[in-house]
Amino acid sequence: MLKFDPLDYAVIVGYLLSVLVLGLYFSRRQNSLQEYFHASGTVPWWAVGISIVATGLSPISYLAGPGWIFLKDSRNSLVSCLLGLALVPLTAAVWIPLWSRLRVLSIYEYLELRFHPLMRLLGAFLFLMLTTTWVGTALSTAGLGFEKVTGFSAIGCIVVIAVLGTAYTMLGGLRAVIWTDVAQFFVFMVGYGAILVVLLKMFHWQPLEIYRIASETISSETGHPHTRLISFEWSTTVEATFWVLLFSRVMYAISCGADQREVQRWHASGSRRAMVKSIFSSFVWLLLFLLISVPASWGFVAFYSQHPELKATIQNVPDQVLPDFVVRNLPHAFRSLIMAGVLAALMSSFDSALNSMSSVAVNDVVRRYLAPRATERRLVLIAKALTAVFGIVVIGFALWQLRHEDQTAQEKMTKLVNVFIAPIPSLFLLGMLSKRTNTPGVLIGAIGGITFAIVFNGIPGILEKQLDWFNWMWIAGLATIVNIIIGYLASYLFAPPSPEKLEKIFQN
Repeated sequence: MLKFDPLDYAVIVGYLLSVLVLGLYFSRRQNSLQEYFHASGTVPWWAVGISIVATGLSPISYLAGPGWIFLKDSRNSLVSCLLGLALVPLTAAVWIPLWSRLRVLSIYEYLELRFHPLMRLLGAFLFLMLTTTWVGTALSTAGLGFEKVTGFSAIGCIVVIAVLGTAYTMLGGLRAVIWTDVAQFFVFMVGYGAILVVLLKMFHWQPLEIYRIASETISSETGHPHTRLISFEWSTTVEATFWVLLFSRVMYAISCGADQREVQRWHASGSRRAMVKSIFSSFVWLLLFLLISVPASWGFVAFYSQHPELKATIQNVPDQVLPDFVVRNLPHAFRSLIMAGVLAALMSSFDSALNSMSSVAVNDVVRRYLAPRATERRLVLIAKALTAVFGIVVIGFALWQLRHEDQTAQEKMTKLVNVFIAPIPSLFLLGMLSKRTNTPGVLIGAIGGITFAIVFNGIPGILEKQLDWFNWMWIAGLATIVNIIIGYLASYLFAPPSPEKLEKIFQN
């Protein structure tokens, strides 16, 4: 039986149509690759900051964030964000000098300049695999959420959402992506705000009562109260300790400039100063979101603690706690608002992923090898066609992901991403920090990093057996370090790069 009424559907359809209209509006300006992929560097830094955080949130954060707190505790939330905010100067010091100088449409062009064309293709391939994994998992998570609320099948929801997201991304390019991200961010902020108001009303406007109940409820998974924000226990097998969060944030700070999606947005903001402001503002916007979503998640814990019969129905699928609460407790008008927020979270990740994948494919494959003399207008048309192709690929991966619901979406996604992520920043860092590294050496390092990730992490849904010396939150950073060490040492087995090649890279 369908759980939406006509008003709910009207809100959702109105939201989707407005997004498509925005894509059509910006499609009139897409006559060059610089506009299509970098928005001509004219987007305000604060909008770029919102786009960065909206892209990173996704349904995995919108749905799996409260699912994590409901199943475990709150350690992987505010502290992680504050650490990221404190480490913005490190990110700026490592990456802004490079990307304010090199205004390339695909960051993997740098790998050809520094190493070899093969490294450019390797970087592009790993990025496409990584992004497909990330956004496909987000899409499957959103599909399950819509199934819970609307009664439609998750498969149908995934197909409809992905087709519409592909359409407006294909039409409007990065400018449409960023400005829809801005609108979508405020949609899902309002959605969580509505949930928080409903929860406060349930508990007679006593937020301390919500906190008391949530803090007295102990997670069977972690042994901590669900409101626990920080722990300093030292164990590499325990999730979300302060030490693993600090390690992860440091590794993110020195790795995020090797992410095509991130750098595209930095370039869209224009100047070097605007780039730094956009990075800083992204963490400020994220902090504002967490200050609403974390208390709402504590409200879920308090509500279901008082209704154990309801809690039993979602104990094994914690990512569905938000949709379940919405179905049971919110008026119809609020239901559609919340699910519009889920849709906004998905669209803000999906659109940026498709645009970046198209950028990499066009610049690193089509423009480099298949059609080097093509006009800008023709390349823009090819980019739009590839956006549609990648949309189909992501749909296929999302449908495959529906078969693996035994872990939280956040954990499942991170474990999958860990397999591909280490070599990408390692290739850039080895090229930037040392003049001695060479192509054979960094290739050996990449093999070492991927091998480490598979041995200690496995591949969810394919290779489940793994070593348990470290919990999954350590793996990406440790694999990157292993990659860098092996790549640097292995470079000494081969001849150093030519001085002429290095001079072009390090001249500034």
